[in-house]
Amino acid sequence: MPTSPARFRISIKDQHTRTGLKVELIDAPGAWGERRYKVRLNGKPAVKVPEATLSEVFDRLRRWTVRRAERDVTGSYGREMRRPVA
Repeated sequence: MPTSPARFRISIKDQHTRTGLKVELIDAPGAWGERRYKVRLNGKPAVKVPEATLSEVFDRLRRWTVRRAERDVTGSYGREMRRPVA
């Protein structure tokens, strides 16, 4: 099945873990002229938020990057990890 062409594409890569996230936004008509987009994550339709505004997308991306950064700094119990000095 062919996929709709994306209007916007956002790619973020975590250089420490080499994992990435690719977000594609496809035009979707919104109520009252609201600009909404269908969301595709890593080439698959988004499950939790199938449609979103740009503000919602950037809010989720910000929370995702903050969570990834905190996970890198703290251990499983929220304590600072000891890193070897290079």
